[in-house]
Amino acid sequence: MQLQGLKPLYASMKQQNIDRCRFTFSFRKTVFDVMFFIDEKPYELLFGAKGKNFFFERTVHEGFKINTGFDRETYSELCKVLGLKYDPNNPFSPKYLFEEFDNKVPSSVALRDVPTTAQISTYRNIEEEPDKIYFWRWIFHDGIKSNAKPENLDKTRRLLGLKAYNACKKRNISSGWSADPAKEKRDSKYINRIYD
Repeated sequence: MQLQGLKPLYASMKQQNIDRCRFTFSFRKTVFDVMFFIDEKPYELLFGAKGKNFFFERTVHEGFKINTGFDRETYSELCKVLGLKYDPNNPFSPKYLFEEFDNKVPSSVALRDVPTTAQISTYRNIEEEPDKIYFWRWIFHDGIKSNAKPENLDKTRRLLGLKAYNACKKRNISSGWSADPAKEKRDSKYINRIYD
């Protein structure tokens, strides 16, 4: 299925140099926290049902095309989350969900819609120090006494994006994380200093 609604959102993100955005989508009284990531190809959509322990992802291929199917277990859980009862004469098609989503995708985005690393970590399995989800600092390595570890580079990619990952890998830099939200650095000038 092609998601036409993503085209204006994508254009708005590109115009403002925003790689990741977050918005909400309601379907059958269930509110989903949605994140759209365009910093990697193919793009990604993450859906998390608010107040429920349910999450799924969709890969967004060229032309904003997605697969609307679910495996049996995820489909069953989705039906429960949506409060649907099984009706053999009228089974629920996930295509309905995505058609409704396509009609409700916001056409523009602002900097306030960029998700925090803590918000992203809710939907990403982080192996390296999973309790430390607040970006704190950059750690510069000399290549002799210390080097960026693959686990840290993966965490950087999953929480800060491909651009940060590539810069860290190229320059032997680690991202430093804290479990304390008060230490979080969200200032784009600080975060972007590794790209210079």
